[in-house]
Amino acid sequence: MNLTLFHMINGLAGHNIFLDKIMTFIAVYSPILYGMLMLVQWFIGGDKGKKTSMNAFFAAIIALGLNLIISTVYFEPRPFVHHKVNLLVKHPADASFPSDHASGGSALSFTELMYDKSIGSIMMVLTLLLLFARIYVGVHYPLDVIAGFIIGFISSKILRGLEGILSPVEGYIIKIWHKIFA
Repeated sequence: MNLTLFHMINGLAGHNIFLDKIMTFIAVYSPILYGMLMLVQWFIGGDKGKKTSMNAFFAAIIALGLNLIISTVYFEPRPFVHHKVNLLVKHPADASFPSDHASGGSALSFTELMYDKSIGSIMMVLTLLLLFARIYVGVHYPLDVIAGFIIGFISSKILRGLEGILSPVEGYIIKIWHKIFA
């Protein structure tokens, strides 16, 4: 099922140059898009925006940490290692499961949705496109990105549970920011 669904999605690649370029852009540059949204939030969202940006960043760190643990215990080769694929981007043949892009993006999105529905909604749409794009360009199986999405969700919940510990740290960072740029 995982391979069949992969071939269905990846089979769309290479037939429409416009769609290929969009999917490649999303698959490769989504972390920059998330970062830009968080910077806008940092600069125009007041202290609440700064705190939300930091929370989302911390959730993404948790997600990527969980991925590191999982990928050292379970190694799944990338689709292009053992199968004929329409590979649209160069990628090392490292662990495919779970997807770091999907985990980080969904951690950011779910956390943003908890604190800022407008930016969170934009990020969630980007994340859903990202999940599809990573399969489309040939670097992940569907279960890789689904696992990443779930890990991102769990990471946002872990972050929520750590609010009491992180809030003073975030307050201190915001205080320093105001001292430097006030």
